[in-house]
Amino acid sequence: MWCIMLAERMIMMQVKKSDILITALRLFIEQGYHATSIQDILDKTNISRGTFYKHFQTKGELFRDVLVYSEEKMYVDRDQLLVGQDETNKDIFIRQLEVMMNYRIEKKVDALLMDALVSNDNEIIAFLKQIRQQWAYWFFTRMKQIYPEYRDYIADATIFLTGILHNANEINNVQIQPKPMIEICNYCFSLVDEVLSLLKHKRLRLFNIEDFEQSLLSIGQVDFPYNDLMLSTGNLKKLIEKLPANNDNRQHALDLLQFVQNEAMSENPRKAVISSCLKSLMNIKSIMNTDELVIYMNTLKKLGFYPVDLNP
Repeated sequence: MWCIMLAERMIMMQVKKSDILITALRLFIEQGYHATSIQDILDKTNISRGTFYKHFQTKGELFRDVLVYSEEKMYVDRDQLLVGQDETNKDIFIRQLEVMMNYRIEKKVDALLMDALVSNDNEIIAFLKQIRQQWAYWFFTRMKQIYPEYRDYIADATIFLTGILHNANEINNVQIQPKPMIEICNYCFSLVDEVLSLLKHKRLRLFNIEDFEQSLLSIGQVDFPYNDLMLSTGNLKKLIEKLPANNDNRQHALDLLQFVQNEAMSENPRKAVISSCLKSLMNIKSIMNTDELVIYMNTLKKLGFYPVDLNP
């Protein structure tokens, strides 16, 4: 009996927060937010109620963490496609759309959000609105990057693209032979590409770009720190790779970047080791005081990692 109790306790100790998030995400997808109880999650993860409440105060808090965990993985996959590439490249944007839409289908995101939105939990409702606004803001930002010459019409184009993608996907899902997602994304984007020149030619505009952007930012943004780390790492790496091949610090800086990213995103990052690596990066004259390094360091500070001399 004692051995069984000890074994159960060891299992509980080995269960990490990420394990609970992964299990909860699967249950939410399969059963929906409301139909999934805390007891369901306890049974699947084999943890006690006390262990659960050490990580999450409510089911609503768990749901928010699950969404952030899941969204961030998608953000990393999506934004990695752009690292080191021309931000005006339309083919890359279409591939990014494909990543987003496949994620929404695989994780049943739309159904999951609709289920959770009927909750009486005002914090969850506000959080889900932030998530949706953040999606729209990403579309808006990328469209501005791709079409600087159509700046005054980007707000309308963003609404058109998000709407047609959503509806094309809904119709495609009930077809006997659904189209590949990349084909849908390419088709929808091609339509927007054509419409933009028409809007500009006829001077048709529904929304002012400044007002539209402000409305998207008005309810705040959800932080995705590890995605920010991936982006800032990629931009700094791009800068370092432009250094002459015979630069003594070039390969050393690249190795440090890769090591810090791997360590920071590990389950149990070693802060002292990361701090030492950051100090070494800051001392490399070729990248010292560059905007890319400043943004990179600020991103790591948000995650609790500081160079040796700045460690609080």
